[in-house]
Amino acid sequence: MSVVTRKVVRQKLLQAAVLEKIEREHLSVNTDRVREKVQSIRSRVTGKSLHRCLDQWEHIVEDNDIEAIRAVVVSDDEHAREMRNLSPLSILLSEDERLQVLDTLRNSWSE
Repeated sequence: MSVVTRKVVRQKLLQAAVLEKIEREHLSVNTDRVREKVQSIRSRVTGKSLHRCLDQWEHIVEDNDIEAIRAVVVSDDEHAREMRNLSPLSILLSEDERLQVLDTLRNSWSE
């Protein structure tokens, strides 16, 4: 049994909020900003498994694959956790939206 850390919960909540916004506002994830974010993340990570995750993100973004994003958000396996950690999609949230997610985390974690 694995321990669910605050970071894991935070990333899951952030990505769920991004997915909700994408669906609510019919946003495309295939944008210059998101593609640039993937490249920015790629320049800072090492290791084959992380680069494979970023390759997968590139395909998800290129295909605007909302179902693949949903799978990353709902899954609790190690690969999904790595994908959420490397997600370029958080830039789609405004600062206020991001802070709301963090407030939710703070409130639920203290209960």
